[in-house]
Amino acid sequence: MRLTEYAAHPALLAGKLRWQMLYAGRRRDVTVDTWNGRLTFDSRDKLIGKYLFVQRAYERRYIERALAVLERDGWLSRGGTVLDVGANIGMICIALLRHGWCERAIAFEPAPDSVRLLDLNIAQNGFGDRIARLALAVSSTDGEMELELSDYNSGDNRLRPPNGGQAGAWREDRRATVRVPVRRLDDVLAERPTEARDIRLVWLDIQGHEAQFFEGARATLASGVPVVSEFWPYGILRSGTTRAAYMRTIAGVFTHGYVLAGDTVERQPIASVDVLFDVCAAPKAMREVVFVREPHA
Repeated sequence: MRLTEYAAHPALLAGKLRWQMLYAGRRRDVTVDTWNGRLTFDSRDKLIGKYLFVQRAYERRYIERALAVLERDGWLSRGGTVLDVGANIGMICIALLRHGWCERAIAFEPAPDSVRLLDLNIAQNGFGDRIARLALAVSSTDGEMELELSDYNSGDNRLRPPNGGQAGAWREDRRATVRVPVRRLDDVLAERPTEARDIRLVWLDIQGHEAQFFEGARATLASGVPVVSEFWPYGILRSGTTRAAYMRTIAGVFTHGYVLAGDTVERQPIASVDVLFDVCAAPKAMREVVFVREPHA
């Protein structure tokens, strides 16, 4: 939000000024009541924390638009289980349960600090018996990988590619790392048949590692469960996946996609996603895409 927009909304401006003081102060946990739920976050989280503190919501419009499209076209019915992959501190899965879109969730999050806050947020929203938290990343293989830790945006923690990763636009090669367990989604769910029952939706935000996730989730996604995913070409390419490889992967899993940009959202053939690599060529450019698979495919 621009300063002129804050000026038009005095309460938001006051919130932003309070946030600046909070951010500059001693690092600590902060708890606020938001549209997403009662959430505790790190006072030095410059993106997620700021949105929750100032606007008392995180990605509300994105959530509502994506789910409205899925409900409109018959891809989603309320209830069942959502898989929140890259759950961070729980602002998505808690919101989906709180507002009645889903009954249960399985939340995957590998970063230790985020896992601590995720556990706290699940408990303080009363969802301890409805959200299963798994402290791991989801990829195309089982084992361990290095997780790059952003010191100002917990939403930009990223699995480091096997080659160690290039310097990148934000000098990611200099970030601190921690080794985290990595599993294939299909293997995880095979071990948890009760929790995995009646999956209605996958919410995916893993900073460019999506192609690897899809490769390890083919059996799960073959059922036609829709996936709401961030599409970030910079992150995809830095993860070690090429443009052609990404397109081959999604073409083998999905048949169509909805690009959430502008006021009109229409279903498009999966091949149309390719043009987004050019549209979003700048390092910060991204889109949200809802992936679906026709039953006969």
